[in-house]
Amino acid sequence: MYEATLEETRELFAPYLEGARSGTVCIVAMRALGDEARRALESSASALGYGHACCTYAILHPEGADGDAALDGQALFLLVEGLDPLVVIAADAVASRALGGAYRQDVPVDAPCRLFGRDAVAFASFESMLGDAQSKQAAWALLKKLPRFGER
Repeated sequence: MYEATLEETRELFAPYLEGARSGTVCIVAMRALGDEARRALESSASALGYGHACCTYAILHPEGADGDAALDGQALFLLVEGLDPLVVIAADAVASRALGGAYRQDVPVDAPCRLFGRDAVAFASFESMLGDAQSKQAAWALLKKLPRFGER
């Protein structure tokens, strides 16, 4: 049952999804993240015990899409629920607001929260935090607020 739902979700939202097929860690971002940000998130997820190459990226506004092609709140909710990830990460403030609208709750930036029983964290801009050592440490500190795999 769940495998069909995951496959249907991946098929329905294919233009908005990148990365791992498993959806263990769902990272929501306004635009596609660069290689450095992806490597950092994949490494962090691995360090937290979620495995290698476990991140699925949900892109709210894929490159080349016009305004009508952006995911709205209802579609984002269906996408995340269909993937059924263990944790959710909002990579930027736009993604944080979009998740807040989709789940009808506050998704605070630079703080952990819960989304329908899932642990989540949201960044103002994960990519910009990779620019210096102090910001990288702050990003890692926020990611460490997610539970290690199997802790919940």
